[in-house]
Amino acid sequence: MNDHDLKFFIAGVMIVFVFALAVQMRLMAGVALKRAAKAKFDGLDETQARLAVAGAVDGEADGEAAGYLAETFPGAIRHIRLARKGTIVMAAALVGVIAAWRFMGG
Repeated sequence: MNDHDLKFFIAGVMIVFVFALAVQMRLMAGVALKRAAKAKFDGLDETQARLAVAGAVDGEADGEAAGYLAETFPGAIRHIRLARKGTIVMAAALVGVIAAWRFMGG
């Protein structure tokens, strides 16, 4: 492996690491919000709790549970939104690094 390949390899590993952190942040915050919704509203099942989290993150707090999550946990909602953007940006960056490596002599 020459110096050129090593630089692209390190860039790719860093991007994959940040992508994995963003996915982990989405999962952890989503699970925490889902559990908070289920703890507050006893009648919610798994699907309804996940939909409440998705509604709160999307800004469409139609239901009572989604409104509660949006009002009570704005920090966690921001974390999920940031993680969504991070996964999209890092996926595009990884494709860009792979393409740049390939077209620059990889």
